[in-house]
Amino acid sequence: MTLPVTPARHIDEPCAVGEYADVLSRVATDRRPVIVRRDGADLAAVVPLEYLEILEEMLTRREAEELAGRLDWDELVKTAAPPQTWFDGEEPKPF
Repeated sequence: MTLPVTPARHIDEPCAVGEYADVLSRVATDRRPVIVRRDGADLAAVVPLEYLEILEEMLTRREAEELAGRLDWDELVKTAAPPQTWFDGEEPKPF
């Protein structure tokens, strides 16, 4: 999924519950992140759910790539053959 990159808006920390609801509604509707500030310092980000899902996918992929980089693939091929059940059956094989 490709999302347009839109710059985050900055707002001061809402004081009332209704103001938080307004922030959430704006983020969900506009699909634009909001940075919440307290005493002039950035405190937290409210992002559309799609942004979080993309971030989680990116972090998972990076972790998998780091793990794959630590494996000794030549040794793994020699010592960890696929189970015979991969080759049994009539379904199409990817190899």
